[in-house]
Amino acid sequence: MIISIIYLAICLILEVIMSIFFPSTLTNVSLFTTIYTIIGLIILYPHFNNDKKYYLLLIICGILFDVLYTSTFMFNLVLFVIVGIIIKILYNIFPENIFMTNLMSFIIIIIYHLLSFILLSLFSGISYSFILLVNIILGSILMTIIYTTISYYIIHYTFNKFGIKYVK
Repeated sequence: MIISIIYLAICLILEVIMSIFFPSTLTNVSLFTTIYTIIGLIILYPHFNNDKKYYLLLIICGILFDVLYTSTFMFNLVLFVIVGIIIKILYNIFPENIFMTNLMSFIIIIIYHLLSFILLSLFSGISYSFILLVNIILGSILMTIIYTTISYYIIHYTFNKFGIKYVK
């Protein structure tokens, strides 16, 4: 469990580091933009034997993401829980390998942005265009694939090195 917590802490910190070095705005999306914490949760899911611990970690990450990055209350918490359920469903459908993990990461990032777009359009006074949503999704493709691939190999190597099959 310690490795998972350290890895997710690194993901949360990486969100800040990447936004400093590769700033992104709604109208000018950086190619190095993605949601590292969600990718971290995707990478870690197959290593959890206990869904309750996974969802607890997911809820903590959602709360931290809300507090640290978006200053919203419960918005990302709800999104992270929905995304966590979809991650579980996708892992039950697809085999766990590097190609499928990359595909799942891309699908989950699209779902996260789509849900954010829908909820913000419905409940905020700000109108977001569909073109903006497409730009954000297209802008995150490159970094999603790169970060998923690197994380996949690092986490598998780390868990194998320490002889950890599942987080208990």
